[in-house]
Amino acid sequence: MNVLNLTQGTQPWLDWRAQGVSATDISVIMGLSPYKTAYRLWLEKTGRANPENLSGNPNVQRGNRLEPLAREYFENRDEEILLPVCAEYTDWPILRASLDGLSSTGIPYEFKAPTEKRFEELVSQGIESDTYNLYESQVKAQCVVVGASEGKLAFYMEDERVYEFRICLTQEDKDAIINAAQQFWDCIQNDTPPPLDPERDVYIPTTGEDEFRWRALADLWRENQEQIAAMDKQLEPLKQSQEELKRALAEMMGEFQATDYGGVKVSRFSRKGSIDYPKFCKEQGIDADALEAYRKKESWQSRVTLSKDETLNAVAIGNESTPVTSSGYF
Repeated sequence: MNVLNLTQGTQPWLDWRAQGVSATDISVIMGLSPYKTAYRLWLEKTGRANPENLSGNPNVQRGNRLEPLAREYFENRDEEILLPVCAEYTDWPILRASLDGLSSTGIPYEFKAPTEKRFEELVSQGIESDTYNLYESQVKAQCVVVGASEGKLAFYMEDERVYEFRICLTQEDKDAIINAAQQFWDCIQNDTPPPLDPERDVYIPTTGEDEFRWRALADLWRENQEQIAAMDKQLEPLKQSQEELKRALAEMMGEFQATDYGGVKVSRFSRKGSIDYPKFCKEQGIDADALEAYRKKESWQSRVTLSKDETLNAVAIGNESTPVTSSGYF
């Protein structure tokens, strides 16, 4: 491996990550991440979208705070000096990794600080847990970069509870990681997007005609929405007054359920509360998943809202650009 003189969390480090395929990217590229798709990552790497700023995310903040404590814990326990280093794969430097710790024998350590719920899931489900499956590929990619046959994935809690996994890298794993990374990088070099997932990826107009039509429709929708908001603001006092009058009329009716007097018709009715199905299934010993067989066919609806923080870099769509980097990272 090639070791670089970079400090994790700095802007030079962010730039370096953006200009290659990191071990963290592997789970995304291989379709294992629930947080991001390969297409979204491609948009970010090509400057078409800005990476989400995760610096204010409490999970990220907790991880940053506990990482040094986890490193110290394992250094003391394993009698090792674990160096946080940035490295590139010698045979193909585009593949790179930021290691939480590298032992004297070349074993990468990856530290995670999960929530209590995630930690309990890990303890109860082990390698079958979603959390383990998300990070397993990251550690295997780190092993490829440093030339190790195994690595450690450790989950550390603030009270020093730990749960760890020994991750072994097979030749099949190595080939799959390198092939996936190279195919994704080819998409970047050729400015060709990877396959899209319509259920998870965002729509972007692909032609000038579609771009023009979308912007025209969006502009008209925003203008309408501004007028609706202005009218709603004017109507708010009237709506509030109507609610107060409705309560007064209902109070005058006492126990009567209906009336039609003075040009006003009032009907009073009760509405049944919804059933707490999870509680019902638990008390009746029923598998909640069994109810899915009785679910009616889904229907699709659309919701349109104003975008206050557009993540897509519209200026760079379809143009050559330098990847945009941000202070947010995993």
